[in-house]
Amino acid sequence: MNTSAKTMTRDTGAATAAVARPWALWAAVAVATVTAALHTFVQAAPTVDALMAGDAAAEAQQGLRMMWHGMSAIAWSYPVVLVLLRHRPAAVTRPALGCVALLNGSQAVMYAATGLAGHGVSGLLSLPEWALHAPVAVLAWLARPARPPGGPAPKARRSRGRLVLLWLAIAFSAFMAAFHTVSGTFDSWPADLLDSDTALGPKLTLYAMWLFSCVLFWTVPLTVVWALRARTEAGRFLLAYVALLVTALAVSWAVTKALGTAPDLPPVGPVSLGLNAALTVLSARPRPRPDGRNAEGPSGTA
Repeated sequence: MNTSAKTMTRDTGAATAAVARPWALWAAVAVATVTAALHTFVQAAPTVDALMAGDAAAEAQQGLRMMWHGMSAIAWSYPVVLVLLRHRPAAVTRPALGCVALLNGSQAVMYAATGLAGHGVSGLLSLPEWALHAPVAVLAWLARPARPPGGPAPKARRSRGRLVLLWLAIAFSAFMAAFHTVSGTFDSWPADLLDSDTALGPKLTLYAMWLFSCVLFWTVPLTVVWALRARTEAGRFLLAYVALLVTALAVSWAVTKALGTAPDLPPVGPVSLGLNAALTVLSARPRPRPDGRNAEGPSGTA
């Protein structure tokens, strides 16, 4: 088989059917939509009201309220991206569905673990979110198609400038994830929340939300590293998606500052989050040129 025929085989394999089980995809869309609606329209008012009625520091109250609204936007991203994946090639759909499954699975684990650690079985029952995110994770995983046949598709070479952006994205996103997880968790808003007299149910819910945000921040550098060896289109899609999730928090922070409802939040937050998102998107490989002159073979380097 000549080179052009091999390339055609790889391209055909990459474009085959998007989902293995359409019923699982649509069920995941339905459950994810219900979850997002509950988070936005049912839980928001009592959770935020309980937070603001407690005696936590003003910055912690404003920061966690801002994060709640950012997480609402992230919750709505799940059904939207699941619908968008209906007709994407399998090379893109498989890792994207895996990402949605892992994010929802981690949310389920964080809510369940926080509830059990906070107040035993009664604490678990007070955080029903785990029972909503868990089926989304399972259904999204079941909808993944088989691996596309053939070898890896040719990848476009990165210029020196893009290589610099790549390593900047890895370094900056890893630093932000480590800072958010360690300093943020033990010396900032969640620590103030735990020391406050906020009602137990909302307190556990907000703490589980924070723990998931740590997973979300670590998803960014891990996705950038994963995209080094992934197919170009799959890498571009997932990098854009995780950047969108970070952007949701940046927009929520910026809007609360602009509206004057969070005067104690530092203005550097939206800047650092926006920079994280921008570097993530810019670290993606360029699309291969139609003439193939900027493409490298399966054994090529980044």
